[in-house]
Amino acid sequence: MKTSPLFTDLYELTMMNGYLKAGKTEWAAFELFVRKLPKNRNYLVFAGLNDVVELLQDYRFSESDIDYLYSLKLFSDDFLDFLKNFRFTGKLYAMREGEIFFQNEPVLRVEAPIYEAQLFETAIMNQVHISSLIATKAARVFSVAKGKKLADFSLRRTHGFDAGMKVARSSYLAGFDATSNVLAGKVYGIPVVGTVAHSFIMAFESEEEAFRAYLNAFPNHGILLVDTYDTVEGVKKAIKIAKEVGIPLKGVRLDSGNVVELSKIARKLLDEAGFKETKIIVSGGLDEYSIKEILEKGAPVDAFGVGTKLGTSADSPYIDFVYKLVEFNGKPVMKTSSGKKMYPGRKQVFRNEDHDVVGVFGEELPGEPLLEKVMENGLLIKEFPSLKESREYFLERFSKLPEELKRIDRKVEYPVRISEKLKELYRKTLSEIERER
Repeated sequence: MKTSPLFTDLYELTMMNGYLKAGKTEWAAFELFVRKLPKNRNYLVFAGLNDVVELLQDYRFSESDIDYLYSLKLFSDDFLDFLKNFRFTGKLYAMREGEIFFQNEPVLRVEAPIYEAQLFETAIMNQVHISSLIATKAARVFSVAKGKKLADFSLRRTHGFDAGMKVARSSYLAGFDATSNVLAGKVYGIPVVGTVAHSFIMAFESEEEAFRAYLNAFPNHGILLVDTYDTVEGVKKAIKIAKEVGIPLKGVRLDSGNVVELSKIARKLLDEAGFKETKIIVSGGLDEYSIKEILEKGAPVDAFGVGTKLGTSADSPYIDFVYKLVEFNGKPVMKTSSGKKMYPGRKQVFRNEDHDVVGVFGEELPGEPLLEKVMENGLLIKEFPSLKESREYFLERFSKLPEELKRIDRKVEYPVRISEKLKELYRKTLSEIERER
């Protein structure tokens, strides 16, 4: 989804103006990372790189953008003239979408003139934040679903249009099978699912009439919502009407009540009626915790529709990403504020079988390097993977994640080590900062 260059905090523009006014055009590097994982997350899933690349490629100030900035009576005419032809000219390094990452690991780095690299801070953080937040939540749901089909039902409760699109994309990336979001289906090629609401059932004289109408309208997609009044009776009526009209009953959906007991009863009724292939779909207030409990109690559920708690990442609604200057004019730099430790210089992350190592960019260490160059001179330099390819990459990487880390009821910290060379760079940089103060 295209983003306006005015989608930023004002101080990004005032800093840019200040840099240029002072003649500061030195090359700089900013890295995006998380110092500490949320308290109930053992890992995070990187997503949103597609939006960052699109943002950097298409970044243009329109005439109306310039007119608005002029109306603020804040910026110099020279600066506004400069913005008219502004383009991203730097480099972008990043992990692949769908990669698992941990604390202190940069997921992307922007290298460009200081005024340029600074400008993108807010927009990049915004785009990566929600996508990674939802991909991580979806991965947790996927980890407990035991292969059951999962659909994103969150659109009506997501925080606006853009969030709704990103939730659909990020949940599909992290293992979901479908979405109720029709536009996401068109834009991203995600399978779409959906039947009726309770209002459809209540709009007819009887439940049987509603079931008959829906099966006649969609003979190849016969999934009936059976809990509007009495769930057990609803299942019986669904069986009755499907037999009457001679249309296969593909599934029944339970949206309320004790779904463990109700699904067991439904399965028994369906099997006794010869509807052994009919699927049982459950929705309504679900998340990884409730799905885990439902399946552990032996509920014969075939698919779950997950809504509000997925689309808002209800139990952990933010990731504390930071975008920090790590190198300026070829010199490693870092912030030394209390409680906000960071490591200086451009870095690389190396994945090993049972731990990761964060090292100085360019040093050779055991393991698979995770950051790769994506853009050079403001241009994409490699073919960007499709959403399907990124999804397959996530599934492959997630399958290798230690099972202990996939637990949703226990905090487990994956070992992330700092290379000796990076430790020495930290000590040297800190000493220089203290000497210069």
